[in-house]
Amino acid sequence: MRAGPLRHLCTLRALTETKDELNQPVKGWADIGKVWAEIKTPSGRMYDAASQMQAQISAEINIRYRRDVVAGQHLVHDGITYEIIAPLPTNQRDMLKLMCKTVTPHE
Repeated sequence: MRAGPLRHLCTLRALTETKDELNQPVKGWADIGKVWAEIKTPSGRMYDAASQMQAQISAEINIRYRRDVVAGQHLVHDGITYEIIAPLPTNQRDMLKLMCKTVTPHE
């Protein structure tokens, strides 16, 4: 894919567990890195197909292939947080199509 459509700079975040001053486990979101993405909202027939796959799909996001992207991680762009439902690699393993839903982050 040409770089042109990848015009949204996003932050990839993962849920991590650290210890507080009392050595108790504390869960929180940590930044993994920045990725360039193409964010599309499903419409028409594509939305119907996405709805059958997952009832809550609200965005389809394309990024360059990364091995560390898994379901449950978050992608943040312009104040909107997307939860990755399914990362789907292309056959050539050069791109990832992320089926996502919009969520309210809990920090």
